[in-house]
Amino acid sequence: MQIRVLKFGGSTFQRNADFNTIAEFLKSRLEQDSDKLVVVVSAMTGLTDEFHKLAFEINTNPSPEALDSFLPLADTIGANLLRLAVEAIGTSAKVLSGYQLGIITDSNFSHASIQRIDRTVLKQTLAEVDIVLVPGGQAVDLHNRPTFLGRNSSDFTAVILAATLELESCEIFSDVSGIYSADPNLIQNTRLLETVSFDTAINFSLSGAKVLHYISVQVAKDKGVQIVCRYNRDDYRIGTVIGSGKTSKATILDPRSIILEFASKRDFEIARLKLQLANIPVILLEDQKMPMLVVTCGFFDAVKFLAESGIEAHRRNSLLISEFNGDSLVLRHIVSTSEAIEVCQTIHDRLYKHNESPKPSQSNVN
Repeated sequence: MQIRVLKFGGSTFQRNADFNTIAEFLKSRLEQDSDKLVVVVSAMTGLTDEFHKLAFEINTNPSPEALDSFLPLADTIGANLLRLAVEAIGTSAKVLSGYQLGIITDSNFSHASIQRIDRTVLKQTLAEVDIVLVPGGQAVDLHNRPTFLGRNSSDFTAVILAATLELESCEIFSDVSGIYSADPNLIQNTRLLETVSFDTAINFSLSGAKVLHYISVQVAKDKGVQIVCRYNRDDYRIGTVIGSGKTSKATILDPRSIILEFASKRDFEIARLKLQLANIPVILLEDQKMPMLVVTCGFFDAVKFLAESGIEAHRRNSLLISEFNGDSLVLRHIVSTSEAIEVCQTIHDRLYKHNESPKPSQSNVN
């Protein structure tokens, strides 16, 4: 029996009709290449933020346990709306929320870690229906309390379920076609990379690229699960395969990077240790006159975090550009915010000479 795991990001569902569109696509997959589907669903764009705002309007200091019980309901709504659309076209489906799925975690609310997985209910449900719909990021602790696997954890859920079902791959559908040689919204003449190695994708993510979260890719590598990134519109085959691919040339400008300087080497070392212990992605730049730390991968108030530990950090008005040359060497460039896009474009043009004709920005991944 051919089972496939698919994940659809929240940007897939901009309008109510999008649920019907995806339902038709899922039905076509059952007709063409799949016997059963496990579909991980994220909340509609903005819904989790609305729930978050509502929670804090009611309680300005909610407990992490209460938030883990409430906020994931946004993903549950998305999964159930897709079930309604699937059933409307005559396909059988059920939703397995976190308390039903069999993913057991510790009690570290909002950032729970998986302890074990019981796939009994998942296997039973697959035997009953064609499509099992799973809200992303949900689990329970040993006391059956709802827990959340953390930010960007819908991808993580898809990878874990594919590994649990002993599948070779999972498919991630989002609003980008795949992984590019640079951000196509900022840089001209970018290339869509057809294949990327696990390690390259992890390094891209840790450098601030808007690709899959590095933890999801690391788990996929450890479990031997290939990730196929696809576009959630039009030609669903467009995408990048993350697996045993080669190291790729790319230029990554992280507009969210935070460049930190310190008054002493001692402060630098303490800050590095505290950030790493908190699992905050950090890049060390020790070849500068004064060592610097770069915090990447999202919005995190590192200055406030360190100040609470008595460490003064100065944030530079600069951004990080990472240059991947197609080998194991990664060059780091600290540039002023105003010049970042221009510098990134220059580096990208050097990596991909003008006499190299750009590859079409699509990849027909079957």
